[in-house]
Amino acid sequence: MDLTTPIDIQAVIGAVKKHKDLLTTLRAEEAGDILQHFTAISGVKDSITLGRTTLGQISHKYTGKFIGQVTNGKVVPRTLKVYPCVMEMSDEPERYRRTYITEVDGGLDPKKHPFEIWLINYGIKCASKELHDILLVAKYDSDTAKTALNTSFDGILTIVETEKTAGNISTSLGNMHATGAFTRADIGEKLLAMWRKMPQTFRKSGGKMYMSEDLAQMYDDWLDDQGTLVTGTGAETAGQKFLRQTNGKCEIVRLSGMPENSQFVMITTKENIVYGYDKPSDFSSLRPFMSGNPYLYTAAGKYVLGFQFVTIDKSEFLCNDQPVTPTA
Repeated sequence: MDLTTPIDIQAVIGAVKKHKDLLTTLRAEEAGDILQHFTAISGVKDSITLGRTTLGQISHKYTGKFIGQVTNGKVVPRTLKVYPCVMEMSDEPERYRRTYITEVDGGLDPKKHPFEIWLINYGIKCASKELHDILLVAKYDSDTAKTALNTSFDGILTIVETEKTAGNISTSLGNMHATGAFTRADIGEKLLAMWRKMPQTFRKSGGKMYMSEDLAQMYDDWLDDQGTLVTGTGAETAGQKFLRQTNGKCEIVRLSGMPENSQFVMITTKENIVYGYDKPSDFSSLRPFMSGNPYLYTAAGKYVLGFQFVTIDKSEFLCNDQPVTPTA
């Protein structure tokens, strides 16, 4: 591609069709650092009703007669709604040439890796970084005058705060545990006490403890303060993956994108946190189009996204009493 000549959008579109295997996606870039810890549900165009069915009673003494199920299971429905988000680019591609040449193996030979593909991937990487930074704490606002991405949908931790305010998450319901503020001196004992608040059946199966990277590093420091640890306890190294004294059942998930100094902690499973979207291809569909300016590169893409918990019942969910975003 001669970057000093007008942009041939038809050539760009042709390159995209020919080299689809080179296109990246939002989930393969920085936003994937967070999304990998949640469960994806595809095919959601507007909304879908979720819910975990509790076990019913089907066993009883033999009488010689068929009675059927004695007690039906209970389902508490929760709605996963997706919201539209857009990616838009409008820029002079000439200024990206040096980056393209230095980043791409074979950049001087566009037949090996077309510049058009690199430019689209660059846009998707930008969009993924922007999504990563607001993914957990975005808050939907129906005001059409507000166009920032962080007003497009409710992030998963925004949903937690909303449920707290509504009284659906509380210490009295058993799905909130009072830890107070953590310090280097007590974080280990407090996190272990929080884990042991979960039902025995949950602890036996195992789950994930979500927290910020800063809080996890505080836990690492606490581990260092304990002195020499016995091999096999699951707490021998910094960057610890499992909570000590849980026999490898409590995985520590270090969430990037958490608010600075957040001391919020949440215990649940990957299967209980879901995000919905329509088609996987939407996450890589940044399509060029004619802008009327032959020297301007313009492209646009659209995807839908939404988050929800399958259940916030104490059997599968527990958070502490600290806010997601610290107050001043």
